[in-house]
Amino acid sequence: MKEIKDMTHEEIRNYLAKRAKEREVLYQKGATEEEKREAELEAYSDRRVGYCLSEAYYEDLTKDHLHNLSYEERLAKAEELNGCKFKEAKPCKDAFAPRDAFSGSSYPSQCDGQVVSVPRSPGLWSLRLHGLVLGPIIGVCLLVVSMTDDSLPVWHSWLGLFLLTLFPLIMYKIGNAIRIVDAIEFNRHTGLVRTPYTLFRKPFYIPIEDLEFVVGPEIKNMRGSASMQTGYLSCRKYPDHYWFGNRIGIAGGGDVHDWSQMNRFMDITQPVDRYYYKAMEYTFKKNSNAHGNGPFPEVMKKYFDIDNCQINRMDVW
Repeated sequence: MKEIKDMTHEEIRNYLAKRAKEREVLYQKGATEEEKREAELEAYSDRRVGYCLSEAYYEDLTKDHLHNLSYEERLAKAEELNGCKFKEAKPCKDAFAPRDAFSGSSYPSQCDGQVVSVPRSPGLWSLRLHGLVLGPIIGVCLLVVSMTDDSLPVWHSWLGLFLLTLFPLIMYKIGNAIRIVDAIEFNRHTGLVRTPYTLFRKPFYIPIEDLEFVVGPEIKNMRGSASMQTGYLSCRKYPDHYWFGNRIGIAGGGDVHDWSQMNRFMDITQPVDRYYYKAMEYTFKKNSNAHGNGPFPEVMKKYFDIDNCQINRMDVW
């Protein structure tokens, strides 16, 4: 059998149609979960090949949504949004990570093609996580105690049932609604990064050139079987009217590879890297922006196959 690279366009289309029919037969016979996952990956790859056969795949779409501003212009825009000038931050004693270290792999943050949303740490997400874990545990304990001790009032049982069923759902919904509060927003279309809310500080805007990533120590549990990387963003500049701190912790600690990808994402001289494609397709399928508090950006929909929720263009800008 010929390799795809040696086939004509018509032969490739026939080959892809044949594979699609084989997958249909597999589903009808009752495929296992593993076979279904493999079939989905195969279908995803086949669609990408199909897109390459279309002239629309190579079409040069408008890039009017990108800012096209110099660093100085973006710095002035940030000062306008912040309502004050920048001042030099206190020198950071820790070493800064490189911006172009693409070795290794990591899981990309939420992305919709316009924004990369990274949760800060510590943040409200940690309270939500504790609630999701502790709520059901306390609920089970209350139910067990109320069933073994008749002297307890009835509301103990109802409270236990609530913590076990509705409470996790409520915490999940609340967590999605307030994600924006914890979010560090890397906005490719404006060229600015927006910091999250804190207890003593409202968000401010800053060019990514004035942010640095510091890799902290790796924290291990007592047995050494698990570990978590720490890390934070350090501001070279800081709004003059802001008093509290120039460090921004990152949930999960982040890593150098992910930081390098964020810098590449903010560079409008090159298209969005495939590193973020899966995250973009996920948010597009949910019709959600990167923060989870609004619809998918309208300007980015032109890069997608609406039926299959998959990127169908050679480059995404």
